[in-house]
Amino acid sequence: MNLMNRDLLKLTIDLSSNDSAKQNPQLKGAIDKLFYNNTSENLGDVILPERKLDFTEVNFILKKTPDNKGLEKTPDMIIKETREKRKNIIKKIEDILDGINTSADDGEAPKLIIRNQKLWSNCIYDMDRVTLKNINNAKTSIVRSNGEEKSRFNTIVFVLSKVHELVVKNMTVTRRELYYQNLQRFRNQVELDVAVRDVCCLLETPPWELGIVATAKGLIAGPLHIVNRDGSVIDCMTPGGTIIPQDINGVKQLKSSAKYILVVEKDAIFQKLLDEGALIRLSPVIIITGKGYPDVCTRQLLCLLVSELKLPALALVDADPHGYEIFLTYKYGSLDVLTLAPTSSRLPLNPRDKHKLNALIKRPYLHTVIGFKIKEDLVSMLDFGIKAEIESLASSASALCDSYLPSKIIQNDYLG
Repeated sequence: MNLMNRDLLKLTIDLSSNDSAKQNPQLKGAIDKLFYNNTSENLGDVILPERKLDFTEVNFILKKTPDNKGLEKTPDMIIKETREKRKNIIKKIEDILDGINTSADDGEAPKLIIRNQKLWSNCIYDMDRVTLKNINNAKTSIVRSNGEEKSRFNTIVFVLSKVHELVVKNMTVTRRELYYQNLQRFRNQVELDVAVRDVCCLLETPPWELGIVATAKGLIAGPLHIVNRDGSVIDCMTPGGTIIPQDINGVKQLKSSAKYILVVEKDAIFQKLLDEGALIRLSPVIIITGKGYPDVCTRQLLCLLVSELKLPALALVDADPHGYEIFLTYKYGSLDVLTLAPTSSRLPLNPRDKHKLNALIKRPYLHTVIGFKIKEDLVSMLDFGIKAEIESLASSASALCDSYLPSKIIQNDYLG
């Protein structure tokens, strides 16, 4: 840790005497290394779980190898796969609704069995990703059509019928639009959001495949062109960043000369980086922000960039419980700022921070080889009882672009 700070000081002095528009050669070499190490990964880098893999998981592993051209999907394959998914969703909904009607006809109170969404024990962590347990092996909860959960039951049935209509007609709607179209049915937006989540659990399908999309709030900037299936093209080099598209499933192709992605927690830091010329100083880079806790569209696009362009992703978040939770939401690397923040900028953890830290430390996916380093950082934060914000490093106009971020990339000092 002391060596890191010493190198950072040296780098700051060296950069202060250079033209701010020029990129440090040492940084350029580190970026190239980061990119080529990521694109040359092979099966030896994949951590296999101690269980039998299904066909989909084998394909997932093979897709991560350099020789994966044979697995690329043609447009016809994508259309066929989409039709099959829609067909299966429609059948699932109709089976559920038929079951409800049958129970009612038999004089029984209809009920729905849903996976308990509050338990981490219902998740499996292997192959460097979090997946849900099969419904037959997971702990469940019962939503009945009578008693205290009658309202929740009726709302789920309503959303199921709406999803059936959307999928049959191949239409999409935002959660906000769905709420305002049915103001008399929902008490608030949260009630609808909970119902959508319940329906996703029932159908074991993400919302965007059910025709319900989130309102995008994230921003992206950098050498990237997003080609949509309708023929439109989004240029992400616009000043101030580009709003992330709402329909990520509608993205046909991504074109970019970037060699890595920088995920930024806050919009303020995102704008500061752009103002400081980060797209040149840290180039070639794509910078993305979810403006705090990331929405689904931001996470979807990030996942697409990583999987399709084979780009490594780094995350810049606050060194506090909420920052780490955002990092864990993205499931990408974080940059530790505690040791570099001035003493005056370090803040004590409050009781709520400590409670959240303890909850994060207990998450099952941190009790693994990959998650152990993250857990160590969280435990250290709890032991020291302090936190720090990224802004504490950015007191000068070029502190982030010329010192902190280059030093982390050059020294390969990040998690993930």
